[in-house]
Amino acid sequence: MEYGAYSHQGIRRETNEDHYYIPKNVSEQPGVLIVADGMGGHNAGDLASRIAVEEICSYFKRSRSSDDLLSVIHESIQEANSRVYAMSGTDIRYSGMGTTLTMAVFEGNRFLVANIGDSRCYLLRGGTARQITRDHSLVQELLDNGSITRDEMNLHPKKNVITRALGTEQSLRVDCFEENLEDEDIVLLCTDGLINYVHLEDYVPNLPTNLSMVRLTQILGNEALSAGSTDDITIVAARYVPDGGKR
Repeated sequence: MEYGAYSHQGIRRETNEDHYYIPKNVSEQPGVLIVADGMGGHNAGDLASRIAVEEICSYFKRSRSSDDLLSVIHESIQEANSRVYAMSGTDIRYSGMGTTLTMAVFEGNRFLVANIGDSRCYLLRGGTARQITRDHSLVQELLDNGSITRDEMNLHPKKNVITRALGTEQSLRVDCFEENLEDEDIVLLCTDGLINYVHLEDYVPNLPTNLSMVRLTQILGNEALSAGSTDDITIVAARYVPDGGKR
């Protein structure tokens, strides 16, 4: 696997409340990617997203030997949810804090994805981008019931309202997906600072081929900034190389 990441606070914010994880080297296990977009005032969003990422990484390092990878994913997220939820009750400044959470876990020639909120996972293959996750957001619900069109989603005044988040309730529903990998596939996770300003299905076909993952994430992040992104922008990507080599 080859990894890359980009994170920026956008053109207006002074702090970045996103957090992410990628392996520090290609041989590091577990093969996990994570993005988390925190919410809440008084730096509570920053704390929520950081705790969620750290808790999940810690859980995986303790439990990766399990044969049931899906259970490990669910248990790690539930543990992170409990930690953030408990923290939200310790100080009025943290009341109501939470975070989106999207993660991908690689196992051989497949990967599993889990998400809560409106951060996304895409599979890039052969110059195309396909969205794997489904947003837990008000505009997604309005689209599903026919109240708005897809073109109207990004213009809606409540486009940033999410309907599910990690840490806001004691129990948590998590969506999970499984996909097989082909040689040179790229798995990309991102927060809404990219999504709301760059339409990946249209943009990816025009990208140069054979980009490194670091360069890919930089190009997409800079495009979001050029488009005026006022949200935190975080992008992580992994290219599947079956022999474990790095391009």
